[in-house]
Amino acid sequence: MKYLITLAAAMTMPLAAMAGKPGVDAFFDAMAISVPPGQQSQFVVGDNLAGYFEGYTQSHDRGAGYTVKNASVYEGYATFVDGAANERTRSNEQVLPYGHRVRHAGGALEEMALLSKKHALAIRVTNPSDAILAVQTLFKDPGAVRRDGDVVLIAPAGGAKLFTAIAADQPFVLGDALTLRSAHAVRSMTVVAAFGDSAAQASARAQALAKADSIGAERKALYDALTKSYLATSDLEYNKALNWAKAASRMFVVEEFGAGIWAGLPWFRDNWGRDTFIALPGTLLVSGQFDDAKAVLSNFARYQNLREPRDKEYGRIPNRVSASDKTIYNTVDGTPWMLREAFEYIQYTGDKAFARQMYQLALPYFDGAIANYADQDGLLAHDSADTWMDARIDNQDPWSARGPRAVEIQALWHTALKTGAYLASQAGDAARARQWNALADKARRSFLALYWDGSVMADRLRDDASRDTKVRPNQLMLVSIPFDDFIAPKVQARVTRNAVSELLYPYGIASLSQNDPYFHPRHQNPDFHHKDAAYHQGTIWGWNAGFTVTALNKFGYQDLAWTLSQNLGRQILGLGTLGNMSELLDALPGDDGKLTPSGTYAQSWSVAEYARNGYQDYVGFRPRLLDNTLAFTPAIPAAWSAFYAVLPFGAGESIEVDFRRAGKQQQWQLRLAGATRRKVVFSMLSADKSRSQLAFELAPGKPATLVTGGGKASIHGKPLALRAHQASYAGDIGELVFQTPRQYRAGDFPMLQSKDALKGIVERKEYR
Repeated sequence: MKYLITLAAAMTMPLAAMAGKPGVDAFFDAMAISVPPGQQSQFVVGDNLAGYFEGYTQSHDRGAGYTVKNASVYEGYATFVDGAANERTRSNEQVLPYGHRVRHAGGALEEMALLSKKHALAIRVTNPSDAILAVQTLFKDPGAVRRDGDVVLIAPAGGAKLFTAIAADQPFVLGDALTLRSAHAVRSMTVVAAFGDSAAQASARAQALAKADSIGAERKALYDALTKSYLATSDLEYNKALNWAKAASRMFVVEEFGAGIWAGLPWFRDNWGRDTFIALPGTLLVSGQFDDAKAVLSNFARYQNLREPRDKEYGRIPNRVSASDKTIYNTVDGTPWMLREAFEYIQYTGDKAFARQMYQLALPYFDGAIANYADQDGLLAHDSADTWMDARIDNQDPWSARGPRAVEIQALWHTALKTGAYLASQAGDAARARQWNALADKARRSFLALYWDGSVMADRLRDDASRDTKVRPNQLMLVSIPFDDFIAPKVQARVTRNAVSELLYPYGIASLSQNDPYFHPRHQNPDFHHKDAAYHQGTIWGWNAGFTVTALNKFGYQDLAWTLSQNLGRQILGLGTLGNMSELLDALPGDDGKLTPSGTYAQSWSVAEYARNGYQDYVGFRPRLLDNTLAFTPAIPAAWSAFYAVLPFGAGESIEVDFRRAGKQQQWQLRLAGATRRKVVFSMLSADKSRSQLAFELAPGKPATLVTGGGKASIHGKPLALRAHQASYAGDIGELVFQTPRQYRAGDFPMLQSKDALKGIVERKEYR
């Protein structure tokens, strides 16, 4: 394959000349986020075990440094050339997905990499000419220091448990303040700090890594992981943001409690059930990390509540697996999300053997859920704070009650039942398959009559069965579930119109309409309320943009979705933590018009959903290996004149896609890598926003050229049959535009007209 060159120039080239992935250096050069001198910006990288490094540009020691579990084991570093300090505040710095690099005015270059799965980090300083190079390693609270041959050993202190070993790839002199200085003039010096449960373990790691090109190896391993799947479009800024979203998602994949995905940093360094499985497709499926996806699913299964005698949470997977607290199960949607992603994993890989393992999880889950929570309508009841909107006042009353029957829980329940029925049929349990399918059908029949009044979808049913019609984004999850439609597409279209028109700003989708009396314009506003009062009452959650893009693209509104994705990409590249996304944004911009990130400074499902949208919603790739089908439901933004993609599936298989737009025609060049002939199905958007379906077979290693447009399709120049697949719902949806955020004036919002207004409403039992 040829290297990917500048896409602007590639527009004039034949398709074959454009296809390919860049080399390692070109890939990371394109990803580098440059920070000018004097600007301190936060960055974070993970070790994929149980630690992360938080630092700031233009600073030697600001930030938490390398934190393993709950202890900071390493603070930062400084470098020197011939005794003169390299002053970082006056240098150009680049943030990279493995660390950072700094080029100093005198020509010296320093680079730091946190080494994945090594419990170590490496610092390299290079100089244009021979010089005495030095690296000072900084520790908040070092223990006793001693030199043992080629290694400097530091004992743990201050309650820490890990030993530290420091080694270098050059002979060195140990100076004051843990400074390793090259014994003679050199042009490059790499210092490795490694950590272990014993001095011997740390020492062995440090010496082995110092002898190798540890930074080069880290770059190559990360490159391989990030380009196993690949998408490069004609928009270079989007490509950069997409690759950062993939890298940031990967950072949260850890092994602290067995294979898992941290929810966020710095506070949510636990494996949360709901968060894990919302993040899993964008983190591990679209990236082709199928072994990791299976490991995460299998690990969560071992924590399933199988206690005897059975309690009301019997069969559930945990809400949270944590080292500091007991495992808790108080979530209604964690297990449905897990079953949904188990099914998606099986569709991506064709791993039917895994279906038998998940069937063993489904049996106790449905036994418990049906006995304790399924109601007379076939719907799933739950506690008011057991959905993703789960904040409570002093761990008691919910800030935003959503019980006993929230809208998205019913969509997830239906999906779980259909997944369970599939798993049962694979296991030969026809009786269970019939039972769970019947309950899914009952839930579907009941749902519309109870939630939909012909124009407005309820966000939940209250205890008295009345409809709560607050405008929230949860209803959009009715549009983005797998299997057959839970509600009719026409209703989905109306739901999309209602939610998007009321809630979607150019920078994200609000958790509550700004016109609702409970709306809180700012998350942290201590003069008026506790931050949790605003948590789900208007505050923007990054991950909600994911299912919003899915809904928009389904109905042909990809250009509005694309504008949202562009703005989210700019957040990834330049707002808050560089290369990542915060948990939240204030609903309304600040007085200066700028966005205010809030919550955790890095959140896994935020970046994971951004990555998922690129592959599953714009390119539209959703393999269905259970029926040997590679399915595409593309929604290509008008701004994309071309893209190149590598889309993994199965056991080491992939499909390579080279797309060009020419006027109203689309040209798709497809190449299958693998050993199995596959059926390929496209659901193509037409100008009127309807979809037509075409199908053909693709043989491994034999490129195929698909041309569509003007109501026609051909493969290798031969006509292909098109059949209607989805009607146009443009008449139901109409024109969609972003909501205009209101100006922040405290007196204009009921929740800001008195101190703790919402808290009083909740405590007086007046919340509706």
